[in-house]
Amino acid sequence: MSESALLEIGVEEIPHEILSSTIEQLEKLSQQKLSEAGIIYKEIQSFGTPRRLAILLKDVEEKTSERVMIKKGPSLKAAFDEKGNPTKALEGFLSSNKASLDAIEKKEISGNIYIHLSIKEGGSPVTSILPDVFTKIIFSLTFPKTMKWSNNSISFVRPIRWIASMYGSSTIDFTLENIKSSNLSYGHRILTENQSFKLSKPELYIQELKEKFVIVNPAERRKKILEMVDITARKLNAKPIMGEKLLDTLVQLTEYPEIAIGYFEEDFLKLPKEVLISEMIEHQKYIPLENSEGDLINRFLIITNIPSNTNIVNGNERVIRARLSDGKFFFDEDKKKKLEEYLPMLANVTYARGLGTLLDKVERIKFIVNEIANLIGYEDAIKNALRTATLCKADLVTSMVYEFPELQGIIGYYYALNSMENINVAISIKEHYLPKYSGDNLPSLPEGILVSLADKFDSLLSMYSIGNFVTGSKDPYGLRRQTLGIIRILIDKKIHLDMNLLFQKAIPIYKNFLKMKIDEFITKINDFMTSRIKTVLKEYNFSYDEIEAGITENVYDIYDSYLRIEAIHTARMTENFKHLAIAFKRVKNIIKGLKIEKFDGNLISEDAEKGLYDVFIKNRKAFLEALEKRDYKLCVSILTSFRPSVDRFFDEVLVMDENEKLKNNRVAMLSMIDQLFMKMIDFEKIVLE
Repeated sequence: MSESALLEIGVEEIPHEILSSTIEQLEKLSQQKLSEAGIIYKEIQSFGTPRRLAILLKDVEEKTSERVMIKKGPSLKAAFDEKGNPTKALEGFLSSNKASLDAIEKKEISGNIYIHLSIKEGGSPVTSILPDVFTKIIFSLTFPKTMKWSNNSISFVRPIRWIASMYGSSTIDFTLENIKSSNLSYGHRILTENQSFKLSKPELYIQELKEKFVIVNPAERRKKILEMVDITARKLNAKPIMGEKLLDTLVQLTEYPEIAIGYFEEDFLKLPKEVLISEMIEHQKYIPLENSEGDLINRFLIITNIPSNTNIVNGNERVIRARLSDGKFFFDEDKKKKLEEYLPMLANVTYARGLGTLLDKVERIKFIVNEIANLIGYEDAIKNALRTATLCKADLVTSMVYEFPELQGIIGYYYALNSMENINVAISIKEHYLPKYSGDNLPSLPEGILVSLADKFDSLLSMYSIGNFVTGSKDPYGLRRQTLGIIRILIDKKIHLDMNLLFQKAIPIYKNFLKMKIDEFITKINDFMTSRIKTVLKEYNFSYDEIEAGITENVYDIYDSYLRIEAIHTARMTENFKHLAIAFKRVKNIIKGLKIEKFDGNLISEDAEKGLYDVFIKNRKAFLEALEKRDYKLCVSILTSFRPSVDRFFDEVLVMDENEKLKNNRVAMLSMIDQLFMKMIDFEKIVLE
């Protein structure tokens, strides 16, 4: 016989930022603790709202699973004395496991005999086990920050106010200090006046809470919000601007979502669209609306936690009106000055301790822009790129960016236009922060590409120059994200950039910061970049062994490495590639650790040996030319043509010949071929299924 079980932890409002991850954590921990206790169930569901976390278990068996635990005791020598009597070691082992002498077993491990016990566990009533399991689940939850309350020693994300725990229609009784579990839960704080009510049984938990104006399942709240937003927006002939991040936030902020329509004066539509959207989404969690032309309208949607009324709408309208009034004032005041007039103020803002001011950073960006442009052939864009670099951080000291920091770059774009700057300069100021996250857009213009790369390289080089390295979970300056941006720009924009040469050219502007030798600095930068490249390339659907096989040393040209691995990835789809990999793994194994002598063509004595050498001579020049042209697909194709000769060589020729000269010469030839292959691929890294 089985019943459903429930654990609900009632709390004060959980921060919406961690609610979703906490629900996931709750389910995983519950599965772990239930398994450890031998509790058998059919299905587990986890739920949560700002005021509660819950797990619902379906078809929980009334007894825990029975199992035999093998426990190892002392060695046979240590278990009995010379007269065959049990020693204290054995008696202690038996006592701690509540077993008698006749229950012992003897088993051999690594040549020694040890005492063992086969102990049957489980078969206990689940109602006697659940109190301990539920307690362990609650105490196992972890949070970024916890708090204590009253005189409790318990730490939790927010004060626990009630615990509901049931098996079937029965309450699972346990106590966490002064919090006693029961079959009571609470509905919506306002709509039910925070009154408790009795849960009848776990199967009806979701429905009974819904009757008390709580939608406990986040997926159901999400569905309701989407439906309400769609219907309401259609009535207004508008389209909602609501990304996944905002939707998730609204789901985690509400227990019983409702919708309302807000209004603001049309005059505010003169503000940049991004300002309005940022204010509504980032600051107020409203849903902006746009018309069919993509222009904002002076209406917005409010997701509330109670049914809409005039007071709610008026209150939210007052808030947005005040915020937009401030924004308009700041915007108008900022525009009274040209963007370049803000530059001197950058000298008063520290970029980072030990790295000077933002104005110093701007000068470094300009230097790197010039070097990158010359290295990648973007000379035509240098003039506008240098102007972009000069102005790219100027908006950071404006009132608008102080109020809306998430709009850095965007505000610079509008102020650049207001200052009659070149349109490409304005666009590139806006785009030089791109990409901000994985999958984000990239800068669209050469000027923006140059400044974006220079800004990100400066962040990396400057932080590493003073010893702020990225380690494990430590990345306070977002260098992983900055490096991701560099890699994506270089690959997706098909740019060949010799980073090692760039780093060498940039050393003079970091020399005064350096807290290590130049060689060590360059090595650390290259090692970090190479490790990040290997990680990011997985996002391009390359397998880890293809990446390892294609990157045989530190990466200096990211796009070049991408093309190499792409060629390997494509070739791997063919059957020929697998056989070639097998053959050259064999080559590697033969020459590994051997002293390589100079090859002498006059010592070739076998037809298969000559055949392989002829293929090597015939294809070497074509391979090296293809390598020079970066035609890596042709390189792989040429290498593949070696396969018949390699197979024949191993079938017909004894490499380790008794004749030392013949052996050394054959090893030398294989080494030459291996060195040729290593210019393109390290087959030793390829994992064969």
